[in-house]
Amino acid sequence: MFRSLYRRALPRRARRALRTFARELPIRIRDGAPDLLDLFARRPLPPARLRASVGINSSRVHFLLIGERAAADIVRMLTTHGFAPRGEWLDFGCGSGRVARHIAAMPEINLTGVDVDGRAVGWAARNLRGDYRVTSTEPPLPFGDATFDVVYAVSVFTHFDEASQSRWLAELRRVLKPGGALMASTHSPSLTYNRPDLTHAHHEELGVKGFTFIAGTIGFNDDSAFHHVDYMRRAWSGDFELVEHREHGLNGYQDLSLWRRR
Repeated sequence: MFRSLYRRALPRRARRALRTFARELPIRIRDGAPDLLDLFARRPLPPARLRASVGINSSRVHFLLIGERAAADIVRMLTTHGFAPRGEWLDFGCGSGRVARHIAAMPEINLTGVDVDGRAVGWAARNLRGDYRVTSTEPPLPFGDATFDVVYAVSVFTHFDEASQSRWLAELRRVLKPGGALMASTHSPSLTYNRPDLTHAHHEELGVKGFTFIAGTIGFNDDSAFHHVDYMRRAWSGDFELVEHREHGLNGYQDLSLWRRR
C-alpha cells in the first residue's frame, strides 16, 4: 500500500532522483577526502559527477576497476589475434577517460579520444595523456581516411538505434586503416532483464531479427540496444569481418567483439 501511494505521489523522475541520492550519499562521503586531494594529484580521477555519468555510481574504486578491466579485456583480445598494442588508436566515446587513462599509459600507443560530452572531454584533455576532442552526434569525424590502426567503442553501440549504428560503422571503417581493428561492446540478449520496460514487441523483434532498441527518457545514456551475434554478422559484415565475438567478454558483462576492416 505504501509503495502504491509513493508511486502516485511522486513522478518517475523524482523517484529516480531520490534513489540516486540515497545510493550516492555514502559514496560521496567516503570519496570526499580523496576527491579533494585529487586537486593536487598528478593523475587525478574525474569529479564525482563525471564518474557517475558512465557507471552505476560515482565510486572511485568502481571507476578505476571497471576501466582497468575493460582496457585489459580489449588489449588481450587484440593481441590474441595478432594486433599489437601500438600505433594510432581511437577511443570512440571516450567520456572522461575511464578506459582511455589505461590505454593511453601504454607507451607505444598514440591515443585520440572523441565524445559528444564537452565537460568530460575537457577534463580528459586537461588531465590525461592523448588528444581528446568534442565531436558531433553525427558523422563525419574530424580525421582523414585510414588514420587509425585500432578503434574501440565501449558502451556506445549499446545506445544506438539501427540508423545511427549503420552511419557510425561506415564512418569508423573510413577512419580505420585497411586491415585495422574495431573493438565494440554490445548488450547480449541475456541482459534484457536490465530493461523491464521492454515490450512484448521488443522481445519478439530481438528473437526474430536479433536486434532491438528502446529509447529512454533522459537522453543517450538511457537508450538501450541489444544485439545477437548472428544479427551482427549480417548487419556489420559489409564494412567489417568478424574475428571474434565473446559473450560477456567485457568485464564479464557486455559482449565484446573484434572486427577487421575490409
